[in-house]
Amino acid sequence: MIKKIDCGKTSFNDLHQVFKYATQEEFETKRSRLFPNGNSDNEVATTSIFLSSLCAVKEYREELLSEIGVKKIKNQNIKLHAYTELENMSAEERPDGLLVVTSGKLNPIIEWACFVEVKVGSNPLEESQVDRYATFAREIGINNIITISNELVTCPLDSPIKLKKRSFNLYHWSWAFLKISALRLVRANALGDSDHIFILQELRKFIDGHKKLSNYVNMGKEWKDAVTKIHSHSIEQRIDLETLGHIVDSYIQEEKDVSLQLTAKSGIHIELLTKGDRKEEVTKMLQSKKVITSQFMLEKDKRNTFFIDIDFIRQEVRCYTHIVISKGKAQAQTTKLIKMFEGDSGYTDDILVNAFYIRNRSNHSDSSLATLLEEKHQSEMYSVVDKSLGNEVKFFEVKTKDLLGRDFKSTKNFIVKLEDIANRFLTQVVAYQNQ
Repeated sequence: MIKKIDCGKTSFNDLHQVFKYATQEEFETKRSRLFPNGNSDNEVATTSIFLSSLCAVKEYREELLSEIGVKKIKNQNIKLHAYTELENMSAEERPDGLLVVTSGKLNPIIEWACFVEVKVGSNPLEESQVDRYATFAREIGINNIITISNELVTCPLDSPIKLKKRSFNLYHWSWAFLKISALRLVRANALGDSDHIFILQELRKFIDGHKKLSNYVNMGKEWKDAVTKIHSHSIEQRIDLETLGHIVDSYIQEEKDVSLQLTAKSGIHIELLTKGDRKEEVTKMLQSKKVITSQFMLEKDKRNTFFIDIDFIRQEVRCYTHIVISKGKAQAQTTKLIKMFEGDSGYTDDILVNAFYIRNRSNHSDSSLATLLEEKHQSEMYSVVDKSLGNEVKFFEVKTKDLLGRDFKSTKNFIVKLEDIANRFLTQVVAYQNQ
């Protein structure tokens, strides 16, 4: 009778012994099912449906698990096994799920194992509960826990939970992230099997129709007061830690949701780009200039990005991107820029342009696309051209500015407005310039 898993050595056929089941057949009764009986909105059924889908679709599990460092998931003869509600007989602990990666056919060996803790609706992840599961996990040779809930994080390697235990891996998936990941794989024709396409389409429909699974729809009850307090500050004034915490915790979820919703609406893979601890980054930006900057990347191309600034003093949302036109002098470069947005681009007076020259110098004078188009037809010198700064434009900054007013303080309208603004900028400027 084995008591713990030794990854790389323990036989999969012995796994039932770790959980004190008499036979492998009895243990197999705990295997997750795609279509369980009963209420499919509860945590048990929801967990079973998702884990079964993960096991069934090779491309889906490879993408999700490789992102959290499961190195062998794409190797040949690799299989993913999923179980639900496995009990710790000695301590009344019952993680929602177990994932096991094995290699080999005749005598499969456990390569990686992970507990899964799932929450639906407004149920929060509890640090004490996850900590107890971590203790149980380490006792039996498992060093990983994936949490799943409606809460969003910047990337799966981040976790809303902090544990005291060292050398233990915590990962997190939001339901919105899992749904959009499935949708994107289907749209990208990344699935080589029609059955896999069907399963992921059904999983997406299941999440969409689930009463307790959602994207980020509310900035939280503290948002309004925290925004109001920062709005009254000067740029140099320090923000108290409690107010900072309310803003940071809310906004890092919303900026992640922006990338997911843009991906869903546009069919373009939009990712949030960060450098290190995102909470720390956002905190520093708020303290130093009262503006949070989020950078988004299209289709994994770091040369193709755009930015969103959230200005808490002006209560303004600014979207902008940098466009490089390498050939010609400033006047000709500007003409080429305008041609990008002619026709069906949807340009308006709200889309602004500025030219930056050598050493990133500009005259700090924005011109609308409508003005530049009029100047083009009249054969005039463009208002963004400034010969005193140089003969060639290094890059053009194309942007929009939206003052939200009282919507900035609204826990729900802020999200609606921000995502509409971001989608408008993506479709009218960023995506259009790449056609």
